[in-house]
Amino acid sequence: MAEWDLTPKIGAYLDRHLVFPLLEFLSVKQVYDERELLLGKLEMVKNTRMIDYAIDIYRLVYPDAPIPEELLDKRAKVVSELKLYQEETNHIRNLFAEQTVAKQIENTRDGRTLLDFLVKNYDFNIEWMDSVYIFAKSQYECGNYLAATQYLYLYRLLVPSTDKNYLNGMWGKLAAEILMQNWDAALDDFNRLKEFIDSNPFGSALITLQQRTWLIHWSLFVFFNHAKGQDLIIDTFLFQQQSLTSIGTPSPNL
Repeated sequence: MAEWDLTPKIGAYLDRHLVFPLLEFLSVKQVYDERELLLGKLEMVKNTRMIDYAIDIYRLVYPDAPIPEELLDKRAKVVSELKLYQEETNHIRNLFAEQTVAKQIENTRDGRTLLDFLVKNYDFNIEWMDSVYIFAKSQYECGNYLAATQYLYLYRLLVPSTDKNYLNGMWGKLAAEILMQNWDAALDDFNRLKEFIDSNPFGSALITLQQRTWLIHWSLFVFFNHAKGQDLIIDTFLFQQQSLTSIGTPSPNL
């Protein structure tokens, strides 16, 4: 069964957080030796901010061994950084949580309108969103996907599409929605990201192809779980020339 496993090929185009569900699936299906899977998962988790999770896995693999100083030191560093990011964004997060602002956010889908409201009524500075992005990214890396989606949504809404982190924020939002299994939101994020990539803001055919190839792989999570996924995967994989190019050239396994 392992010889037909496409996880290594698909995983090459996924964020490491998206690989974790695939490893869980392999564990349930007993495709590989469980200890080998745990070791592989440990190596991946060690490179995220999910240090408590890494420690839990380490205890499963080495039940009689002390926790390495490397992991304990990294945990202390992560906790310290998270505290710093929280402090740096306290005033902004409190502003977004204020009742009037929260209602405006809920009722407004136009970023320009929301930004004008914040500037006019709260002296909002768009440069504050840089620290919001860092905070959201840190939450994602820690596995707090709900907080990540909330602040990445606001980031996408308020900053211009030319912002240096705009594209990364879109990818992060899609990944977090997938990991929370919010399939309607994930499909919406997939369509937004596809539209952005198709507008070819990169000035390079190669980069555009790479972005489309990653997106096609990520779309599998959405299409295999969304209620309309069956129709969408047929349309995307068989009738859209841009997707066919991404499949045929770099990803024949698809």
